[in-house]
Amino acid sequence: IGLAATQIGRTEAFFVAQPPQGKFYAVFNPKITKTEGKPVAMEEGCLSVPGQYGETMRYEKLTLEGQDQNGKEIKIKAWGLLAHIFQHEYDHLQGRLYIDHAKGVKSHEHIA
Repeated sequence: IGLAATQIGRTEAFFVAQPPQGKFYAVFNPKITKTEGKPVAMEEGCLSVPGQYGETMRYEKLTLEGQDQNGKEIKIKAWGLLAHIFQHEYDHLQGRLYIDHAKGVKSHEHIA
């Protein structure tokens, strides 16, 4: 669903994201400029922590600003899964992983 530059050993501030059946986003120098509502829980996993998942609280709505792949200023209002993805990828660029604040982290081996 998403991949941040830090996950592939790059120091540039950018990520790509594409929710299922959704639009593809490439965001450079992203900054979350506004959050709305109370955080909501959603189960997350990550390529950086293979085989594990956990419930993470993230804001339901946000505004993300940055640049597109051509350097054009962009402003995206996101909610639901897309807002969750943006926060997850933005966290990577800030040196955080979802397991730093997830509850009940489990491994896939425990799935019956």
